[in-house]
Amino acid sequence: MERRITTDALRRYLSRPQDTTQQGTPQDATGGDATAAVERCDLCATPVADGHRHLVDLSNRELRCACRPCATLFDRPGAGGRRYRAVPDRRWYLRGFALDDAAWDALRIPVRMAFFFHDSAARRAVLLYPSPGGAVESPLARATWARLEAANPVLGGLTPDVEALLVDRTADARDHWIVPIDDCYALVGLIRTRWKGLAGGPDVWREIAAFFAELRRGAATVDARGGTRDGNRPEGARP
Repeated sequence: MERRITTDALRRYLSRPQDTTQQGTPQDATGGDATAAVERCDLCATPVADGHRHLVDLSNRELRCACRPCATLFDRPGAGGRRYRAVPDRRWYLRGFALDDAAWDALRIPVRMAFFFHDSAARRAVLLYPSPGGAVESPLARATWARLEAANPVLGGLTPDVEALLVDRTADARDHWIVPIDDCYALVGLIRTRWKGLAGGPDVWREIAAFFAELRRGAATVDARGGTRDGNRPEGARP
Protein backbone atom coordinates (compact mmCIF):
# COMPACT_ATOMS: atom_id res chain seq x y z
CA MET A 1 0.00 0.00 0.00
CA GLU A 2 1.39 3.40 -0.95
CA ARG A 3 2.07 5.90 1.84
CA ARG A 4 2.33 9.64 1.19
CA ILE A 5 5.06 11.38 3.14
CA THR A 6 4.84 15.09 3.97
CA THR A 7 6.87 16.88 6.65
CA ASP A 8 7.06 20.36 8.14
CA ALA A 9 10.85 20.11 7.92
CA LEU A 10 10.64 19.62 4.17
CA ARG A 11 8.43 22.68 3.81
CA ARG A 12 10.93 24.74 5.81
CA TYR A 13 13.78 23.41 3.71
CA LEU A 14 12.05 24.39 0.46
CA SER A 15 10.91 27.85 1.53
CA ARG A 16 13.09 30.72 0.33
CA PRO A 17 12.73 34.49 0.82
CA GLN A 18 11.25 36.20 -2.23
CA ASP A 19 12.00 39.60 -3.81
CA THR A 20 11.62 42.69 -1.65
CA THR A 21 8.52 44.85 -1.87
CA GLN A 22 8.59 48.39 -3.18
CA GLN A 23 9.07 49.58 0.39
CA GLY A 24 12.12 47.31 0.74
CA THR A 25 10.62 44.88 3.26
CA PRO A 26 11.69 41.27 2.61
CA GLN A 27 8.80 38.97 1.81
CA ASP A 28 8.60 35.23 2.44
CA ALA A 29 6.94 32.66 0.15
CA THR A 30 3.49 33.48 1.54
CA GLY A 31 3.87 37.25 1.25
CA GLY A 32 4.66 37.79 4.94
CA ASP A 33 7.58 39.57 6.57
CA ALA A 34 10.64 37.37 5.94
CA THR A 35 12.23 38.55 9.20
CA ALA A 36 9.64 36.40 10.95
CA ALA A 37 10.49 33.37 8.79
CA VAL A 38 14.27 33.17 9.19
CA GLU A 39 15.39 29.56 9.17
CA ARG A 40 17.03 28.47 12.39
CA CYS A 41 18.93 25.44 13.61
CA ASP A 42 16.38 23.01 15.03
CA LEU A 43 18.78 22.10 17.84
CA CYS A 44 20.12 25.44 19.10
CA ALA A 45 17.96 28.04 17.29
CA THR A 46 20.95 29.79 15.67
CA PRO A 47 19.96 31.41 12.33
CA VAL A 48 21.14 29.37 9.33
CA ALA A 49 21.75 30.46 5.76
CA ASP A 50 20.76 28.82 2.48
CA GLY A 51 22.87 25.74 1.87
CA HIS A 52 22.96 24.75 5.54
CA ARG A 53 23.27 21.11 6.56
CA HIS A 54 20.47 18.87 7.72
CA LEU A 55 19.93 16.09 10.21
CA VAL A 56 17.44 13.26 9.81
CA ASP A 57 15.21 12.61 12.80
CA LEU A 58 15.24 8.82 12.77
CA SER A 59 11.96 8.55 14.66
CA ASN A 60 9.87 10.03 11.85
CA ARG A 61 12.17 10.59 8.80
CA GLU A 62 11.91 14.37 9.19
CA LEU A 63 14.69 16.67 8.05
CA ARG A 64 15.98 19.05 10.71
CA CYS A 65 17.90 22.21 9.87
CA ALA A 66 21.34 22.33 11.50
CA CYS A 67 23.96 25.03 11.93
CA ARG A 68 27.56 24.08 11.16
CA PRO A 69 28.61 23.32 14.78
CA CYS A 70 25.54 21.16 15.46
CA ALA A 71 25.90 19.29 12.16
CA THR A 72 29.56 18.65 12.92
CA LEU A 73 28.64 17.12 16.28
CA PHE A 74 26.57 14.49 14.51
CA ASP A 75 29.14 13.70 11.82
CA ARG A 76 30.81 11.22 14.14
CA PRO A 77 29.46 7.65 13.86
CA GLY A 78 26.99 6.95 16.64
CA ALA A 79 26.94 10.58 17.84
CA GLY A 80 23.20 10.92 17.27
CA GLY A 81 22.30 7.72 19.02
CA ARG A 82 18.90 6.57 17.86
CA ARG A 83 17.54 10.08 17.32
CA TYR A 84 19.57 12.04 14.75
CA ARG A 85 21.93 11.33 11.87
CA ALA A 86 23.80 14.01 9.91
CA VAL A 87 23.14 14.17 6.17
CA PRO A 88 26.46 13.86 4.28
CA ASP A 89 27.37 15.81 1.16
CA ARG A 90 28.86 13.24 -1.24
CA ARG A 91 27.32 12.98 -4.70
CA TRP A 92 28.30 10.14 -7.02
CA TYR A 93 27.18 9.59 -10.60
CA LEU A 94 27.04 5.82 -11.05
CA ARG A 95 28.61 4.59 -14.28
CA GLY A 96 27.44 1.24 -15.61
CA PHE A 97 24.51 0.89 -13.22
CA ALA A 98 22.56 -2.36 -13.77
CA LEU A 99 18.83 -1.61 -13.93
CA ASP A 100 17.17 -2.62 -17.17
CA ASP A 101 13.73 -1.60 -18.44
CA ALA A 102 12.07 -4.81 -17.33
CA ALA A 103 13.35 -4.46 -13.76
CA TRP A 104 12.27 -0.83 -13.67
CA ASP A 105 8.79 -1.62 -15.01
CA ALA A 106 8.42 -4.31 -12.35
CA LEU A 107 8.54 -1.60 -9.68
CA ARG A 108 5.12 -0.48 -10.95
CA ILE A 109 5.43 3.21 -10.16
CA PRO A 110 3.65 5.85 -12.29
CA VAL A 111 6.59 8.22 -12.86
CA ARG A 112 10.12 8.01 -14.29
CA MET A 113 11.98 9.17 -11.19
CA ALA A 114 12.47 7.46 -7.83
CA PHE A 115 14.78 7.19 -4.87
CA PHE A 116 15.71 4.34 -2.57
CA PHE A 117 17.27 4.34 0.88
CA HIS A 118 17.79 2.12 3.90
CA ASP A 119 15.25 2.87 6.64
CA SER A 120 16.99 1.77 9.82
CA ALA A 121 13.78 1.87 11.86
CA ALA A 122 11.99 -0.42 9.40
CA ARG A 123 15.19 -2.48 8.87
CA ARG A 124 14.70 -2.53 5.12
CA ALA A 125 15.20 -0.52 1.96
CA VAL A 126 12.31 1.70 0.90
CA LEU A 127 11.25 3.17 -2.44
CA LEU A 128 9.73 6.61 -2.89
CA TYR A 129 8.82 8.67 -5.93
CA PRO A 130 8.00 12.38 -6.33
CA SER A 131 4.48 13.51 -7.12
CA PRO A 132 2.59 16.82 -7.21
CA GLY A 133 1.35 15.97 -3.71
CA GLY A 134 4.74 15.17 -2.20
CA ALA A 135 6.85 12.04 -1.83
CA VAL A 136 4.96 8.76 -2.12
CA GLU A 137 6.24 5.48 -0.74
CA SER A 138 5.66 2.43 -2.92
CA PRO A 139 6.12 -1.23 -1.93
CA LEU A 140 9.63 -2.61 -2.42
CA ALA A 141 10.19 -6.33 -1.98
CA ARG A 142 13.32 -7.25 -0.05
CA ALA A 143 14.29 -9.65 -2.83
CA THR A 144 14.06 -6.85 -5.40
CA TRP A 145 16.47 -4.67 -3.46
CA ALA A 146 18.77 -7.61 -2.80
CA ARG A 147 19.05 -8.27 -6.55
CA LEU A 148 19.72 -4.59 -7.25
CA GLU A 149 22.40 -4.44 -4.56
CA ALA A 150 24.04 -7.64 -5.78
CA ALA A 151 24.21 -6.29 -9.34
CA ASN A 152 25.57 -2.92 -8.16
CA PRO A 153 27.96 -3.44 -5.22
CA VAL A 154 28.41 0.31 -4.74
CA LEU A 155 24.98 0.30 -3.06
CA GLY A 156 26.52 -1.58 -0.15
CA GLY A 157 28.11 1.72 0.89
CA LEU A 158 24.84 3.65 1.27
CA THR A 159 24.62 5.29 4.70
CA PRO A 160 21.24 4.32 6.19
CA ASP A 161 18.56 7.02 6.43
CA VAL A 162 20.68 9.87 5.02
CA GLU A 163 21.86 8.73 1.57
CA ALA A 164 19.80 7.51 -1.35
CA LEU A 165 20.00 5.93 -4.76
CA LEU A 166 18.33 8.48 -7.06
CA VAL A 167 17.12 7.29 -10.47
CA ASP A 168 16.20 9.52 -13.42
CA ARG A 169 14.57 7.85 -16.41
CA THR A 170 12.72 10.87 -17.78
CA ALA A 171 12.79 11.24 -21.58
CA ASP A 172 15.89 9.34 -22.79
CA ALA A 173 17.76 9.51 -19.46
CA ARG A 174 19.04 6.39 -17.73
CA ASP A 175 20.94 8.05 -14.89
CA HIS A 176 21.67 6.89 -11.37
CA TRP A 177 23.26 8.66 -8.42
CA ILE A 178 24.10 8.25 -4.77
CA VAL A 179 23.07 11.55 -3.18
CA PRO A 180 22.27 13.10 0.21
CA ILE A 181 18.67 12.41 1.11
CA ASP A 182 17.85 16.12 1.20
CA ASP A 183 18.66 16.33 -2.53
CA CYS A 184 15.82 13.89 -3.12
CA TYR A 185 13.40 15.93 -1.08
CA ALA A 186 14.51 19.08 -2.88
CA LEU A 187 13.44 17.40 -6.13
CA VAL A 188 10.17 16.39 -4.50
CA GLY A 189 9.60 19.99 -3.40
CA LEU A 190 10.42 21.36 -6.83
CA ILE A 191 7.75 19.15 -8.38
CA ARG A 192 5.23 19.75 -5.62
CA THR A 193 5.49 23.53 -5.81
CA ARG A 194 5.93 24.01 -9.57
CA TRP A 195 3.59 21.39 -11.05
CA LYS A 196 0.64 22.72 -13.06
CA GLY A 197 -2.27 20.83 -14.60
CA LEU A 198 -2.14 17.17 -15.55
CA ALA A 199 1.29 17.10 -17.22
CA GLY A 200 3.14 19.59 -15.07
CA GLY A 201 3.71 22.28 -17.68
CA PRO A 202 6.92 23.17 -19.55
CA ASP A 203 8.36 25.25 -16.70
CA VAL A 204 8.55 22.39 -14.22
CA TRP A 205 10.18 20.08 -16.77
CA ARG A 206 12.81 22.72 -17.54
CA GLU A 207 13.51 23.01 -13.82
CA ILE A 208 13.72 19.24 -13.43
CA ALA A 209 16.20 19.09 -16.31
CA ALA A 210 18.22 21.90 -14.70
CA PHE A 211 18.17 20.07 -11.34
CA PHE A 212 19.70 16.93 -12.85
CA ALA A 213 22.18 18.92 -14.97
CA GLU A 214 23.43 20.72 -11.87
CA LEU A 215 23.63 17.43 -9.99
CA ARG A 216 25.68 15.92 -12.80
CA ARG A 217 28.11 18.82 -12.77
CA GLY A 218 28.76 18.46 -9.06
CA ALA A 219 29.00 14.66 -8.84
CA ALA A 220 32.05 12.42 -8.93
CA THR A 221 31.79 9.51 -11.39
CA VAL A 222 32.19 6.01 -9.93
CA ASP A 223 31.77 2.46 -11.17
CA ALA A 224 28.47 1.08 -9.87
CA ARG A 225 29.74 -2.50 -10.09
CA GLY A 226 33.17 -1.91 -8.59
CA GLY A 227 32.18 -1.92 -4.95
CA THR A 228 33.80 0.20 -2.22
CA ARG A 229 36.99 -0.05 -0.21
CA ASP A 230 35.69 1.36 3.06
CA GLY A 231 32.00 2.03 2.61
CA ASN A 232 32.75 5.59 1.48
CA ARG A 233 35.47 5.59 -1.15
CA PRO A 234 34.69 3.48 -4.24
CA GLU A 235 37.10 1.65 -6.48
CA GLY A 236 37.88 3.83 -9.48
CA ALA A 237 36.28 7.03 -8.20
CA ARG A 238 37.13 10.15 -10.16
CA PRO A 239 35.83 13.74 -10.23
